[in-house]
Amino acid sequence: MSLIQDIRNAVVEQGELAVCWLGQAGFVVKSSMGKMLTIDPYLTDCGWKIRGFKRISALLVDPAEFSPDYYIATHIHFDHFDYDAIPVVAERSPKTQFWGPSSCMKELEKLNIPEKRCHHLDWEESWSDNTVSIRAIKADHGTMAPDAIGVLLQMEGHRLYFSGDTAFREDLFREAAKYLPDAAFMSVNGEFGNLTGEEGARAAELCKAKNATACHCWTFMEHRGDPVQFYRTLEQVAPKCCGVRFRQGEIMILGRDNVFRERSMPE
Repeated sequence: MSLIQDIRNAVVEQGELAVCWLGQAGFVVKSSMGKMLTIDPYLTDCGWKIRGFKRISALLVDPAEFSPDYYIATHIHFDHFDYDAIPVVAERSPKTQFWGPSSCMKELEKLNIPEKRCHHLDWEESWSDNTVSIRAIKADHGTMAPDAIGVLLQMEGHRLYFSGDTAFREDLFREAAKYLPDAAFMSVNGEFGNLTGEEGARAAELCKAKNATACHCWTFMEHRGDPVQFYRTLEQVAPKCCGVRFRQGEIMILGRDNVFRERSMPE
């Protein structure tokens, strides 16, 4: 069974969310109604031909099988805006709609994604329907991606914060704290203008998340993310925050009580 089929089969009750780590900064979030949202999925090895960054983690999802309802890219770097996967997803899954900041909109246009399927999401802009509320907040990824965003999601009554690629700035995470996140997903590769493991833990404490997960690690040798440092520091600086450890490709359920647990399979 493919990972995507596994996600589709995951049992999600009302008021719960299924969350799967795709590796790097990529996640899939599934509602009880079966709606799937993905953020920053890196599904291919396009970074090898673009930058010479060889992927050393497994390829978990075939873009041709991927049909999320909502597809968010936080900025145009290839491991967040997958230049090889996006055209395939767009062609094979006509229902998929795309969100991202201005730079991503320009790249989607170059890839001939119809404008009606693309939704502008710069800092402080938001979009919602009866399934999800999406809001962009500021990230600081320097001159490499000046319009990079962090993302606040609300689904099934839960509030999720994805830091995106960002340097450590207290004001950014205090702004996220106003959203009262039930879970924070922190990019901690420690290179190229990103949080270190220690900074990611301090950021999770500043945003007052009930749960926190380290991501953006174990994909390239050039990235030196240290999730061990993240979780050890989190225990020290935010003892009330639960450190949630995903393995790549693992699906967990965020319950009504805001506690993550292993998901059950349909009978």
